[in-house]
Amino acid sequence: MSCIPIVIPSLNPDGRLFKLIKELINDTIESAQQIIVINDGSSETYDNIFENIATQFKVTILKHNTNLGKGRALKTAINYVMAELPDALGLITIDSDGQHTVYDMKECQTVFLKDSRKLVLGTRSFDNNVPFRSKFGNLLTAKLTQVATGVKISDTQTGLRIIPRNYFKALANMAGERFEFEMNMIIEARDNHVDIIEVPITTIYLEENKSSHFRMFYDSVSIYTIFAKYILAAMGSFIVDITIFMLSIKLLKDFPVGMILIASIVSRLCSSIFNYYINKKLVFQNDTRMSIVKYYLLVLVQILLSSLIVTLLSEHITVINVTILKVVVDTCLFIISYQVQKKVIFSGDH
Repeated sequence: MSCIPIVIPSLNPDGRLFKLIKELINDTIESAQQIIVINDGSSETYDNIFENIATQFKVTILKHNTNLGKGRALKTAINYVMAELPDALGLITIDSDGQHTVYDMKECQTVFLKDSRKLVLGTRSFDNNVPFRSKFGNLLTAKLTQVATGVKISDTQTGLRIIPRNYFKALANMAGERFEFEMNMIIEARDNHVDIIEVPITTIYLEENKSSHFRMFYDSVSIYTIFAKYILAAMGSFIVDITIFMLSIKLLKDFPVGMILIASIVSRLCSSIFNYYINKKLVFQNDTRMSIVKYYLLVLVQILLSSLIVTLLSEHITVINVTILKVVVDTCLFIISYQVQKKVIFSGDH
């Protein structure tokens, strides 16, 4: 019989972990047959809690001798399920600190069972009752995720998820050992042909979320570093392009006919070499046999569109410098170009 095991990462738990497992045992629907608790390097003073849980509820306890992070705890669970539970449709992750209800977990599970190849996220609403650090962090990462990947998710840091089995192998080898792993799970889903479904859940923050093991500075840096490569690649290419465009315009000022087109070609050719290498090696880390051909076809289209639009605008909007017009036009084209590169050029399809 297929099952959906429940995974609970835990570090130095209190009585809420015991309460959660008791509720799961008493109220879980049949397809979630096994509970797996990951003791992620908790202090020895908490050993009795894990021993009591294992004895009283017959749950599986997987232990890290030192704290390795939530991402590694989830990978440990994924590897265990792949090896020991071959009939599992996926796995459920739920936090141990009482922020998720069993009812909401079951709602997510009902949605998952309709299509067990999709990643289900239990997403919270962020109203005025949510602590500022949680509200700000979630909103910021949600916007960055949408800009960087085109994936619109309202809650990127939710711990209530149902991960489909078809995503296991990719996740087991995915970068990220701590909270950034959950962000990578969302960002990389589309590249692994995994659709995401959001299910609204109750927003619960106990004692201003004091029980969270999220380290405000260190873990925030780890999460936002994920987006650094996208930002740096875009900024670097932009600076190269605009700098060479400005120089070309100055050099060609005595040749007004075709000046913008020639400057656009020269600047885009130089920046495209930089952009292609950075995107291939750093951003998308993927290079198919036809990627360079498809990339330069895209570059050609961009050059023609950019020069045409900038030329038309410069003839009708004479009060604005041509370089500023190019910045505006190329910013819009960049957003479109990025999505084409991600979905077509560096998608991994040969």
